[in-house]
Amino acid sequence: MADKGRYGFVQSVRRFFWLPRDMPRRPAPVMPLVRVWLFGLAVGAFFAVFTPDDEALTPWAMTVVVGVAALDDVIKGVRHRWPAFLTAWVVCWGLAWLLSAVVPGLDDAHWDEFAAFAPATAASVATFVGITRLPQQPRL
Repeated sequence: MADKGRYGFVQSVRRFFWLPRDMPRRPAPVMPLVRVWLFGLAVGAFFAVFTPDDEALTPWAMTVVVGVAALDDVIKGVRHRWPAFLTAWVVCWGLAWLLSAVVPGLDDAHWDEFAAFAPATAASVATFVGITRLPQQPRL
């Protein structure tokens, strides 16, 4: 890309948002995202146990791990990539907010935050994988 000059940079940015029409779009692989989710659970549990309550790194950091893995699949060009990524993000944060608001006893303690974000990240992964598995409409 360095030898292509400005045009190469523009092509790279354009490819990030709009894939070429002839590029195959496959669904997101399930097992790598499940492995990342399990790693995110371990990260969230680590932060819940070993960080003080006033620390900035809290169990919500597990959503960052899952979000980066989903963004990696978006960059690779999965089917319905941007709607899947944005919907998964909204499901994750919406469910975490809903669980923390509805379930009594989920306050600002790290384990309570972990209890809200663990199922939210699982729902986020399931949403992302599910949307990328929807059939692709033929282009006109």
